Amino acid sequence: MKKIFFIFYFLSFIFYSQAQNLVPNCSFEDTTQCPYDGGQINFALPWYSPTMGTTDYFNQCGVSGFVGVPSNVRGFQFARTGDAYISFAAYGSSSGFTIREYAQVQLLDTLVQDKTYCVTFYLNHTGFNPTYAPIAITEIGLLLSNNPITSSNDQPLNYIPQIKSPVGVYLSDTTQWIEIWGTYTALGGEKFITIGNFKDDASTDTVIIANQGFDPQGYYYLDDISVIDCDSLVGTSEYSSNSNFNLFPNPNNGNFTFQYSLKQNDKGYIQIYDVAGKLIESTILDPKISQATINTNLSKGIYLYQVVVNEKIVKNDKILIVSDN
Repeated sequence: MKKIFFIFYFLSFIFYSQAQNLVPNCSFEDTTQCPYDGGQINFALPWYSPTMGTTDYFNQCGVSGFVGVPSNVRGFQFARTGDAYISFAAYGSSSGFTIREYAQVQLLDTLVQDKTYCVTFYLNHTGFNPTYAPIAITEIGLLLSNNPITSSNDQPLNYIPQIKSPVGVYLSDTTQWIEIWGTYTALGGEKFITIGNFKDDASTDTVIIANQGFDPQGYYYLDDISVIDCDSLVGTSEYSSNSNFNLFPNPNNGNFTFQYSLKQNDKGYIQIYDVAGKLIESTILDPKISQATINTNLSKGIYLYQVVVNEKIVKNDKILIVSDN
């Protein structure tokens, strides 16, 4: 799997030189081997489970319907980017006992005191399962810490995450990836992140999304985690990628729509690159309209697009093409 790792490292080097993502293996593509059983997050080095919880690793090369992508034991979902993601238990009362699972990794560098970091991760509810009553919750979070947070059981970690999904908003979408984001001003020395539900069952807001099964449990897929120095994100104070730019569908067959919002005199365009960093397509964004339909002859694979406005990069993201035209 070294080739996979090289491709994503190379893409990161080209496109994030101005905005380095401090999260290694941020979309779980680099793997020591294909998963063949549950609880194998450690195959996506350097990620691991910090507790006795059995956080799952799913990859397209795994057994379809069990630990594969898009079909696995938890449900059916394409990776947001690439071919892999993980899954964790965010709520569970199996046989009357609370269960929590987490994902943890050491950052590529230590956070600098008083610097503000932009933090993002993506979740998707795993959906319906005939063996339990699927539960959606709120406030799944990301904890930044100086040292690894570990536990010898599978109970909730008693910490308050600095970044978390909104209070009162149930993370129940089983189709689209949900972006969780926020900013964090470092105290200095933080070098580990841990993701999951840090509340016990009594403190967790829940809603049942299907009345089936006897055991209330909530599982989520996790993909694309980033911790980036906000100062290095050129143009983000003027253009928010959350509201100004949206490419859909993604995954797609090479034909997609790009929605955007520009000011009258702005000069913008979207560029598409292959895994070698070669520019393949460049489309001018007319500020008088709000979307562009882009038809390509790209073959199945992973690509990266870059949005440039007034000669400044305002967004980088990946495109997954799942079938040839």
